Amino acid sequence: MAQAAQDMAEIRAWVQTSSPGKFRSPMDGDWVFPAPFAALLPIDPDAPAGPQVDLSELADGGLVFLVPDGQLAAPFAADRIERVVDGLPSPTDRVAHLFGHRLGVDLPDVLTVALSSPAQSIMDVLTGEGLGDLDLAAVAVLAVPLWALPADQRSTVAALCEHP
Repeated sequence: MAQAAQDMAEIRAWVQTSSPGKFRSPMDGDWVFPAPFAALLPIDPDAPAGPQVDLSELADGGLVFLVPDGQLAAPFAADRIERVVDGLPSPTDRVAHLFGHRLGVDLPDVLTVALSSPAQSIMDVLTGEGLGDLDLAAVAVLAVPLWALPADQRSTVAALCEHP
């Protein structure tokens, strides 16, 4: 397994552990699967992100990270992005917690990028930052689709995505 996939597997495991667990409904005993800490969705890094993922059903307060194909064995929580987000911090607080307190500490340090428009690809952003020749098998990337966040949180999340 390539380094980026190993790093992303660790991040996926942490996101899964940080997501509220399923529980049985007290009304009917059916399983309830609450909104995740964040969903992780693989995309083609060379193609515009918007047409690849339908975030129109993303619940208010929901959070999605886009990951280049090959770095993530399978999507995480793609089927729960429309779930009501109760009891989780704001998307900004979740990004700050993961990017500022976990990555590079007890999780691998990965490249973080902000996609400001559905027309952008991950490689558009990386190329714009002088990283167009980055080996995506070696370096894991978490991309945040800013257009899917509340407007008042976008600039803060974009700043959290900046890297030295």
